[in-house]
Amino acid sequence: MYFPYLRGKQFELIVLRELSQFLRDNRLLSPIIEPVKETTVTLTKSLQCMVQENQNFNLIVNPTVGDAKNPDRIAEIIDGILRDYDNFQPAILIDESVSIDRINQIVERHGLTNLSIICNGIPRSEDDFFTFLEDNEIRYVIINEGISSKRFVRSVKRQVNNKITLTNPFKAQRRNVDYRETDNEFFSDEHLFYAEDGFQGFADFVTIGDEYTESGFLPYAVVIHLTYIKDNEEIWIRHFVSDSNEDTTDVAGKFGEALAKLIRFIDNNELDSVACQEFRELHRTGSYSGLGVIKKLSVKHHLELINNFLIDHQ
Repeated sequence: MYFPYLRGKQFELIVLRELSQFLRDNRLLSPIIEPVKETTVTLTKSLQCMVQENQNFNLIVNPTVGDAKNPDRIAEIIDGILRDYDNFQPAILIDESVSIDRINQIVERHGLTNLSIICNGIPRSEDDFFTFLEDNEIRYVIINEGISSKRFVRSVKRQVNNKITLTNPFKAQRRNVDYRETDNEFFSDEHLFYAEDGFQGFADFVTIGDEYTESGFLPYAVVIHLTYIKDNEEIWIRHFVSDSNEDTTDVAGKFGEALAKLIRFIDNNELDSVACQEFRELHRTGSYSGLGVIKKLSVKHHLELINNFLIDHQ
């Protein structure tokens, strides 16, 4: 089972909304959603679509980035549109900044059950953490493999069931133009080995990475990231970078340059997905709808790519 980790930005939530019908009654993909905006209109619409299509997901109650850090506000959503929906998991982030006492208060106040626990770091008290796991109904324990303490990670793996591995395979560059240096690189093979390693599923930060930024800026270069599966079933990623990168003018033109390279690649390799079809339509019409759409289509393609792989290997 695949757990894509998405921050609740507009275009990431739109991905879930657009794919919800395509992934109807899906049992292979369970998105992790970390709300990051105080305004919850887009989040609510996306969740409603997923509920309508009976899609499983994990909604983080205690976000650590953005301006939606009030657990009670997110619990209101659970008490509202998710009150009669049981095919989801309230998710709790755990790291050194999180008080287990505070988590207990949130869980008890809102009657949260069937939890997903996301270990992004070492809790302040490991004894309290494992007691919390014993005292609550836990569906999944998602372990970030970037945790520095191997001792803690091994202890979690040894003591819990339904373990999910969380990795960050996307190698972010400081500047978009820097992706030209490694425009084709290995992304992940977790989908091949997670079960062999004792996990019930795998998670990643898709084609965005785990670093959170509040806002964008006009780029010198435009880059489109696209994952694909090689003959040995490893997932690799191509970075298609624009050519006219001397200044920040004509972003639409830069997108057209990067898009032309992507189209040649997907046509030569006979790649097809909902997102690839949309890329082809943008190329045919010469349209440009903004940098957010580029990110949306990249993520959308990645989710469909892994979902199709899992379907083919059931």
